Amino acid sequence: RRAKEWLFSPDPLYDVRKNQRDRLLAMARTAPDGAAVWLDQSWFVRWPYRFWAWAAKDDRLRVAKRWNEDVDTTALYAALDDETQEAFLRWAEGQPNSEVTIEFLEALMAHCSEQGKRFIVLIWDKASWHTSNRTTQWIRDYNRRAKQEGLTRLITCLLPTRSPWLMPLESVFGWIKHQVLGDRLFNAVAELQATVERCFRRRVAKAKLRRDKAWAMAAQKPQVCYVKGH
Repeated sequence: RRAKEWLFSPDPLYDVRKNQRDRLLAMARTAPDGAAVWLDQSWFVRWPYRFWAWAAKDDRLRVAKRWNEDVDTTALYAALDDETQEAFLRWAEGQPNSEVTIEFLEALMAHCSEQGKRFIVLIWDKASWHTSNRTTQWIRDYNRRAKQEGLTRLITCLLPTRSPWLMPLESVFGWIKHQVLGDRLFNAVAELQATVERCFRRRVAKAKLRRDKAWAMAAQKPQVCYVKGH
């Protein structure tokens, strides 16, 4: 909403991928034993830290760069159920990769199997650890095992390149970073993680209330049928 210019995706298959997303979403929303899940990751840093600034008289403040310091970073894996808005969260240290993604998928699919889901549609972007050979092979092996053991089937859907407006988790992560964390200081990574999880669930719960209210109001509107006169 704050973009000064219109944003466009350079993906030549944008319409195809978007239509595929919409079709799979409709299928999951109408199936009683299916679900659509949005999956994304975001990095968090135990910053900012207090520092000294200097400037000449009547000049802007200046801060020396300190990129040579060790920084405590952590990444949040989030899977959001499209209907119930239930959040499945896991933390990872450092840079996400295929191995960490597979560990998250294993935990997520075990959680879905406990809920009795026949299949889930997993919607995510084209990050390298999502499309890697290691992750793709694991998905194939898992679906083969799920068919034999009666586990939840995993259907993946890739979003178009550079299209964050199609991923609802992007706005949640942005709101947490800019509106909640801001310039807060954290003494430990665990404190940062607890704050992020609490804010994440609060934001999702409020969004679900607004969505349910809008859907209820839409359902109460009378259906108008237009009949062509003769």
